[in-house]
Amino acid sequence: MTRWFDNLHPGLRRFWHPVATIRELDGDGPHPIRLLGDDYALARLDSGWTVLPAACPHRLAPLNAGAVDGNCIRCAYHGWSFDADGQCVDIPAIGDGATIPPTAHLEPAAEVAERYGLVWVALDEPLAAIPEVPEWDMDRFGRSDVPTQSWNASAAQMADNFLDVAHFPFTHIGTIGDPADTTVGYYEVERDGWSFSAVHHHSSKVLADAASGATDFETFDRTMSFRCDAPHHVRLQIEYGTAGVLVLMFLHQPVDADTTRLFSLILAENIADGRMTAQQHLDFQLEVGREDRELLEQLVVKAVPIDPGIETHTRSDRITVELRRVLADVAALTEEEA
Repeated sequence: MTRWFDNLHPGLRRFWHPVATIRELDGDGPHPIRLLGDDYALARLDSGWTVLPAACPHRLAPLNAGAVDGNCIRCAYHGWSFDADGQCVDIPAIGDGATIPPTAHLEPAAEVAERYGLVWVALDEPLAAIPEVPEWDMDRFGRSDVPTQSWNASAAQMADNFLDVAHFPFTHIGTIGDPADTTVGYYEVERDGWSFSAVHHHSSKVLADAASGATDFETFDRTMSFRCDAPHHVRLQIEYGTAGVLVLMFLHQPVDADTTRLFSLILAENIADGRMTAQQHLDFQLEVGREDRELLEQLVVKAVPIDPGIETHTRSDRITVELRRVLADVAALTEEEA
Protein backbone atom coordinates (compact mmCIF):
# COMPACT_ATOMS: atom_id res chain seq x y z
CA MET A 1 0.00 0.00 0.00
CA THR A 2 1.12 3.57 -0.72
CA ARG A 3 2.59 5.07 2.46
CA TRP A 4 1.71 8.68 1.60
CA PHE A 5 -1.38 10.37 0.14
CA ASP A 6 -0.64 13.42 -1.99
CA ASN A 7 -2.29 15.63 -4.61
CA LEU A 8 -1.34 13.26 -7.43
CA HIS A 9 -2.77 10.08 -5.93
CA PRO A 10 -4.76 8.24 -8.65
CA GLY A 11 -7.57 7.53 -6.18
CA LEU A 12 -8.53 11.21 -6.35
CA ARG A 13 -9.86 10.64 -9.87
CA ARG A 14 -12.86 8.84 -8.30
CA PHE A 15 -14.08 11.86 -6.33
CA TRP A 16 -15.51 15.33 -6.93
CA HIS A 17 -13.28 18.42 -6.88
CA PRO A 18 -14.21 22.10 -7.28
CA VAL A 19 -12.20 23.68 -10.11
CA ALA A 20 -13.63 27.19 -10.51
CA THR A 21 -16.11 29.71 -9.17
CA ILE A 22 -18.80 30.79 -11.60
CA ARG A 23 -17.92 34.44 -10.99
CA GLU A 24 -14.31 33.95 -12.15
CA LEU A 25 -15.30 32.42 -15.49
CA ASP A 26 -15.57 34.98 -18.28
CA GLY A 27 -17.94 33.53 -20.86
CA ASP A 28 -18.40 29.91 -21.91
CA GLY A 29 -14.69 29.22 -22.36
CA PRO A 30 -12.84 27.10 -22.95
CA HIS A 31 -11.15 27.88 -19.63
CA PRO A 32 -7.83 26.37 -18.51
CA ILE A 33 -7.91 24.29 -15.34
CA ARG A 34 -5.29 22.09 -13.73
CA LEU A 35 -6.28 19.08 -11.65
CA LEU A 36 -4.13 16.30 -10.18
CA GLY A 37 -1.14 17.63 -12.12
CA ASP A 38 -2.81 17.54 -15.54
CA ASP A 39 -4.19 20.32 -17.74
CA TYR A 40 -7.78 20.42 -19.00
CA ALA A 41 -10.18 22.62 -20.93
CA LEU A 42 -13.43 23.53 -19.16
CA ALA A 43 -16.26 24.78 -21.37
CA ARG A 44 -19.99 25.41 -21.19
CA LEU A 45 -21.49 23.98 -24.37
CA ASP A 46 -25.12 24.03 -25.49
CA SER A 47 -25.57 20.69 -23.70
CA GLY A 48 -23.89 21.86 -20.47
CA TRP A 49 -20.44 21.78 -18.91
CA THR A 50 -17.68 19.53 -20.21
CA VAL A 51 -14.03 18.99 -19.31
CA LEU A 52 -11.59 17.65 -21.91
CA PRO A 53 -7.80 17.14 -21.89
CA ALA A 54 -6.17 20.44 -22.77
CA ALA A 55 -4.11 19.27 -25.76
CA CYS A 56 -5.64 18.71 -29.20
CA PRO A 57 -4.52 15.23 -30.37
CA HIS A 58 -3.49 16.63 -33.78
CA ARG A 59 -0.50 18.87 -32.96
CA LEU A 60 -1.03 19.15 -29.19
CA ALA A 61 -2.20 22.75 -29.47
CA PRO A 62 -4.00 24.05 -26.36
CA LEU A 63 -7.76 23.75 -26.70
CA ASN A 64 -8.03 26.69 -24.30
CA ALA A 65 -6.80 28.88 -27.19
CA GLY A 66 -9.86 27.77 -29.15
CA ALA A 67 -13.52 28.70 -28.86
CA VAL A 68 -16.90 27.25 -28.01
CA ASP A 69 -18.91 26.61 -31.17
CA GLY A 70 -22.42 25.52 -30.19
CA ASN A 71 -22.02 22.08 -28.67
CA CYS A 72 -18.32 21.78 -29.52
CA ILE A 73 -14.88 23.13 -28.73
CA ARG A 74 -13.04 24.14 -31.90
CA CYS A 75 -9.23 24.12 -31.84
CA ALA A 76 -7.65 27.44 -32.83
CA TYR A 77 -4.78 25.81 -34.76
CA HIS A 78 -6.43 23.68 -37.49
CA GLY A 79 -10.11 23.90 -36.58
CA TRP A 80 -10.59 20.36 -35.28
CA SER A 81 -13.88 20.27 -33.39
CA PHE A 82 -14.74 18.16 -30.32
CA ASP A 83 -18.17 17.57 -28.79
CA ALA A 84 -19.03 17.24 -25.09
CA ASP A 85 -18.05 13.55 -25.11
CA GLY A 86 -14.62 14.30 -26.60
CA GLN A 87 -15.55 12.92 -30.02
CA CYS A 88 -13.85 14.68 -32.91
CA VAL A 89 -16.73 15.60 -35.21
CA ASP A 90 -14.99 17.81 -37.74
CA ILE A 91 -11.55 18.06 -39.35
CA PRO A 92 -11.87 20.85 -41.95
CA ALA A 93 -8.67 19.95 -43.84
CA ILE A 94 -9.90 16.48 -44.92
CA GLY A 95 -13.29 17.61 -46.17
CA ASP A 96 -16.82 16.36 -45.67
CA GLY A 97 -17.39 12.61 -45.59
CA ALA A 98 -13.77 11.69 -44.87
CA THR A 99 -13.03 9.16 -42.14
CA ILE A 100 -11.94 10.74 -38.86
CA PRO A 101 -9.06 8.75 -37.28
CA PRO A 102 -10.08 6.89 -34.11
CA THR A 103 -7.10 8.43 -32.29
CA ALA A 104 -8.53 11.90 -32.92
CA HIS A 105 -10.88 11.58 -29.97
CA LEU A 106 -10.39 12.81 -26.38
CA GLU A 107 -11.41 11.24 -23.05
CA PRO A 108 -13.82 13.58 -21.20
CA ALA A 109 -14.19 13.88 -17.46
CA ALA A 110 -16.80 11.42 -16.20
CA GLU A 111 -18.94 14.06 -14.49
CA VAL A 112 -19.12 17.87 -14.39
CA ALA A 113 -21.65 19.78 -12.26
CA GLU A 114 -22.46 23.28 -11.06
CA ARG A 115 -23.35 23.71 -7.38
CA TYR A 116 -22.94 26.36 -4.67
CA GLY A 117 -21.54 28.82 -7.19
CA LEU A 118 -18.77 26.36 -8.12
CA VAL A 119 -17.99 24.07 -11.03
CA TRP A 120 -17.17 20.53 -9.85
CA VAL A 121 -15.34 17.79 -11.75
CA ALA A 122 -14.95 14.03 -11.24
CA LEU A 123 -12.42 12.67 -13.73
CA ASP A 124 -13.65 9.08 -13.30
CA GLU A 125 -17.04 7.81 -12.13
CA PRO A 126 -17.32 9.22 -8.58
CA LEU A 127 -17.59 7.00 -5.52
CA ALA A 128 -19.32 9.66 -3.42
CA ALA A 129 -21.58 12.65 -3.95
CA ILE A 130 -20.72 16.35 -3.88
CA PRO A 131 -20.85 17.48 -0.21
CA GLU A 132 -24.25 18.69 0.93
CA VAL A 133 -24.68 22.32 2.07
CA PRO A 134 -28.38 22.61 3.02
CA GLU A 135 -27.85 26.11 4.48
CA TRP A 136 -27.09 27.41 0.96
CA ASP A 137 -30.83 27.68 0.24
CA MET A 138 -31.97 28.74 3.73
CA ASP A 139 -33.11 32.34 4.14
CA ARG A 140 -31.93 32.44 7.75
CA PHE A 141 -28.30 32.13 6.61
CA GLY A 142 -26.41 34.97 4.97
CA ARG A 143 -23.30 34.41 2.87
CA SER A 144 -19.88 35.97 2.69
CA ASP A 145 -18.15 36.09 -0.70
CA VAL A 146 -14.80 34.37 -0.07
CA PRO A 147 -11.91 34.74 -2.54
CA THR A 148 -10.22 31.57 -3.77
CA GLN A 149 -6.71 30.98 -2.40
CA SER A 150 -3.77 28.89 -3.61
CA TRP A 151 -1.79 27.22 -0.81
CA ASN A 152 1.61 25.56 -1.03
CA ALA A 153 0.27 22.43 0.67
CA SER A 154 -1.58 19.25 -0.25
CA ALA A 155 -5.36 19.04 0.00
CA ALA A 156 -5.04 16.20 2.52
CA GLN A 157 -2.76 18.33 4.73
CA MET A 158 -5.22 21.21 4.61
CA ALA A 159 -8.16 18.97 5.52
CA ASP A 160 -6.06 17.47 8.31
CA ASN A 161 -5.50 20.96 9.67
CA PHE A 162 -9.13 22.06 9.40
CA LEU A 163 -10.22 18.91 11.28
CA ASP A 164 -7.58 19.17 13.99
CA VAL A 165 -9.01 20.06 17.43
CA ALA A 166 -5.77 20.39 19.41
CA HIS A 167 -4.02 23.24 17.60
CA PHE A 168 -6.31 26.18 18.46
CA PRO A 169 -4.52 27.49 21.60
CA PHE A 170 -1.15 27.37 19.82
CA THR A 171 -1.60 28.11 16.11
CA HIS A 172 -4.52 30.51 16.61
CA ILE A 173 -3.32 32.45 19.61
CA GLY A 174 -3.95 35.70 17.72
CA THR A 175 -7.57 34.90 16.85
CA ILE A 176 -9.75 32.18 18.40
CA GLY A 177 -7.25 30.30 20.56
CA ASP A 178 -7.75 30.32 24.34
CA PRO A 179 -4.25 29.72 25.83
CA ALA A 180 -5.85 28.27 28.97
CA ASP A 181 -7.78 25.58 27.06
CA THR A 182 -5.11 23.12 25.95
CA THR A 183 -6.67 19.78 26.98
CA VAL A 184 -8.89 18.06 24.42
CA GLY A 185 -11.83 16.35 26.05
CA TYR A 186 -13.26 13.02 24.97
CA TYR A 187 -15.17 12.96 21.69
CA GLU A 188 -16.34 10.24 19.33
CA VAL A 189 -15.91 9.88 15.58
CA GLU A 190 -18.63 8.24 13.50
CA ARG A 191 -17.90 6.78 10.05
CA ASP A 192 -20.58 6.67 7.36
CA GLY A 193 -19.29 5.23 4.10
CA TRP A 194 -16.90 7.76 2.57
CA SER A 195 -17.71 10.36 5.24
CA PHE A 196 -17.14 10.76 8.96
CA SER A 197 -18.21 13.22 11.65
CA ALA A 198 -17.42 14.35 15.19
CA VAL A 199 -18.58 16.92 17.74
CA HIS A 200 -16.07 18.83 19.86
CA HIS A 201 -16.57 21.34 22.68
CA HIS A 202 -13.90 23.88 23.52
CA SER A 203 -13.25 27.40 24.79
CA SER A 204 -12.80 30.20 22.27
CA LYS A 205 -12.19 33.92 22.37
CA VAL A 206 -15.21 36.12 21.81
CA LEU A 207 -15.22 37.02 18.14
CA ALA A 208 -15.31 40.81 18.65
CA ASP A 209 -12.45 40.70 21.17
CA ALA A 210 -10.32 38.44 18.98
CA ALA A 211 -10.91 40.58 15.90
CA SER A 212 -9.80 43.71 17.75
CA GLY A 213 -6.47 42.16 18.73
CA ALA A 214 -7.08 42.95 22.41
CA THR A 215 -4.90 41.12 24.92
CA ASP A 216 -7.61 41.34 27.59
CA PHE A 217 -10.30 39.10 26.13
CA GLU A 218 -13.41 37.15 27.10
CA THR A 219 -13.94 33.50 26.29
CA PHE A 220 -16.99 31.32 25.81
CA ASP A 221 -17.70 27.65 25.22
CA ARG A 222 -18.59 26.75 21.66
CA THR A 223 -19.67 23.53 19.97
CA MET A 224 -17.97 22.49 16.75
CA SER A 225 -19.62 19.83 14.58
CA PHE A 226 -17.27 18.43 11.94
CA ARG A 227 -18.02 16.41 8.84
CA CYS A 228 -15.49 15.28 6.27
CA ASP A 229 -16.57 13.96 2.88
CA ALA A 230 -13.98 12.00 0.92
CA PRO A 231 -11.52 12.70 -0.25
CA HIS A 232 -10.88 15.85 1.81
CA HIS A 233 -13.80 18.29 1.91
CA VAL A 234 -14.50 19.62 5.42
CA ARG A 235 -17.72 21.06 6.83
CA LEU A 236 -17.53 22.85 10.18
CA GLN A 237 -20.69 23.99 11.96
CA ILE A 238 -20.07 26.25 14.96
CA GLU A 239 -22.78 27.03 17.50
CA TYR A 240 -22.22 30.40 19.17
CA GLY A 241 -25.17 30.31 21.54
CA THR A 242 -27.20 33.52 21.22
CA ALA A 243 -24.92 34.65 18.37
CA GLY A 244 -26.35 31.88 16.19
CA VAL A 245 -24.84 29.25 13.91
CA LEU A 246 -21.90 29.60 11.55
CA VAL A 247 -21.18 27.06 8.80
CA LEU A 248 -17.76 26.95 7.14
CA MET A 249 -17.01 24.76 4.14
CA PHE A 250 -13.41 24.04 3.13
CA LEU A 251 -13.39 22.56 -0.38
CA HIS A 252 -10.16 21.61 -2.12
CA GLN A 253 -8.83 21.44 -5.67
CA PRO A 254 -5.58 19.41 -5.81
CA VAL A 255 -3.85 21.40 -8.55
CA ASP A 256 -0.46 19.71 -8.67
CA ALA A 257 2.04 18.08 -6.32
CA ASP A 258 2.69 21.27 -4.34
CA THR A 259 -0.41 23.41 -4.81
CA THR A 260 -4.03 23.29 -3.66
CA ARG A 261 -6.75 25.82 -4.41
CA LEU A 262 -9.04 26.42 -1.45
CA PHE A 263 -12.70 27.25 -2.07
CA SER A 264 -14.38 28.38 1.15
CA LEU A 265 -18.03 29.02 1.95
CA ILE A 266 -19.11 31.15 4.91
CA LEU A 267 -22.79 30.95 5.88
CA ALA A 268 -23.94 32.61 9.10
CA GLU A 269 -27.25 33.37 10.78
CA ASN A 270 -25.96 36.67 12.13
CA ILE A 271 -25.21 37.88 8.60
CA ALA A 272 -28.83 37.31 7.59
CA ASP A 273 -30.21 39.10 10.66
CA GLY A 274 -27.75 41.99 10.42
CA ARG A 275 -25.83 41.49 13.68
CA MET A 276 -22.56 41.05 11.74
CA THR A 277 -21.63 41.97 8.20
CA ALA A 278 -20.38 39.57 5.56
CA GLN A 279 -17.15 41.59 5.44
CA GLN A 280 -16.57 41.21 9.20
CA HIS A 281 -16.89 37.45 8.90
CA LEU A 282 -14.64 37.38 5.86
CA ASP A 283 -11.90 39.49 7.46
CA PHE A 284 -11.86 37.33 10.57
CA GLN A 285 -11.86 33.97 8.78
CA LEU A 286 -9.09 35.12 6.45
CA GLU A 287 -6.98 35.96 9.49
CA VAL A 288 -7.66 32.55 11.05
CA GLY A 289 -6.74 30.95 7.73
CA ARG A 290 -3.55 32.99 7.52
CA GLU A 291 -2.39 31.46 10.80
CA ASP A 292 -3.03 27.96 9.45
CA ARG A 293 -1.44 28.65 6.10
CA GLU A 294 1.71 30.16 7.61
CA LEU A 295 2.38 26.89 9.42
CA LEU A 296 1.26 24.40 6.76
CA GLU A 297 3.36 25.92 4.00
CA GLN A 298 6.48 25.22 6.08
CA LEU A 299 5.87 21.46 5.87
CA VAL A 300 8.45 20.03 3.48
CA VAL A 301 6.58 16.88 2.40
CA LYS A 302 3.31 17.85 0.68
CA ALA A 303 1.39 14.72 1.65
CA VAL A 304 -0.28 12.95 4.57
CA PRO A 305 1.13 9.59 5.67
CA ILE A 306 -1.41 6.76 5.65
CA ASP A 307 0.95 4.23 7.21
CA PRO A 308 0.15 4.44 10.98
CA GLY A 309 3.79 3.76 11.84
CA ILE A 310 5.10 6.99 10.33
CA GLU A 311 3.51 9.36 12.87
CA THR A 312 2.74 9.29 16.58
CA HIS A 313 -0.95 9.66 17.49
CA THR A 314 -2.81 10.30 20.76
CA ARG A 315 -6.46 10.04 21.78
CA SER A 316 -6.95 13.73 20.94
CA ASP A 317 -6.22 12.87 17.31
CA ARG A 318 -9.23 10.59 16.72
CA ILE A 319 -10.70 12.78 14.00
CA THR A 320 -7.50 13.24 12.02
CA VAL A 321 -6.65 9.55 12.38
CA GLU A 322 -10.04 8.82 10.79
CA LEU A 323 -9.06 11.02 7.85
CA ARG A 324 -5.99 8.83 7.37
CA ARG A 325 -8.17 5.71 7.48
CA VAL A 326 -10.46 7.09 4.77
CA LEU A 327 -7.49 8.05 2.58
CA ALA A 328 -5.97 4.61 3.19
CA ASP A 329 -9.26 3.04 2.04
CA VAL A 330 -9.15 5.18 -1.13
CA ALA A 331 -5.59 4.03 -1.75
CA ALA A 332 -6.43 0.37 -1.12
CA LEU A 333 -9.42 0.49 -3.48
CA THR A 334 -7.29 2.12 -6.15
CA GLU A 335 -4.68 -0.63 -5.87
CA GLU A 336 -7.38 -3.31 -6.08
CA GLU A 337 -8.76 -1.79 -9.29
CA ALA A 338 -5.32 -1.34 -10.89
